[in-house]
Amino acid sequence: MKLLHHAFRLYVEPAIFDRTIAFYEALQGISCERRIPFPHLGINVAVVGAFIVLAGTKEALSGFREASSLLVVDDLDGTLSWAVDEGATVLHGPQDAPGGRNATVRNPDGLVAEYYQPMSS
Repeated sequence: MKLLHHAFRLYVEPAIFDRTIAFYEALQGISCERRIPFPHLGINVAVVGAFIVLAGTKEALSGFREASSLLVVDDLDGTLSWAVDEGATVLHGPQDAPGGRNATVRNPDGLVAEYYQPMSS
């Protein structure tokens, strides 16, 4: 079980999506790594270093707002087992997700995070 990467999740209105990306690019001195449209969900996603920006209407984002961070792990099942033993609660999943598998977890301190294992792990 290993934490490979972590990121903050930000939720914005579509009108400020590009401006938000530009701000976090400048803050970190990097370029946006990727933009991923999910038209069937009504959202757009951008990965900018330590930030994941999700843009959509309040209604479209309502199912995503619960998690405030992303924790990329090498072993989702092992990590979930450990987290539950430590007092965490699995809220959703594990389930297939674009490029891997994920679960939404409330950690013992109250932080709600998406735990994600990429297919390559």
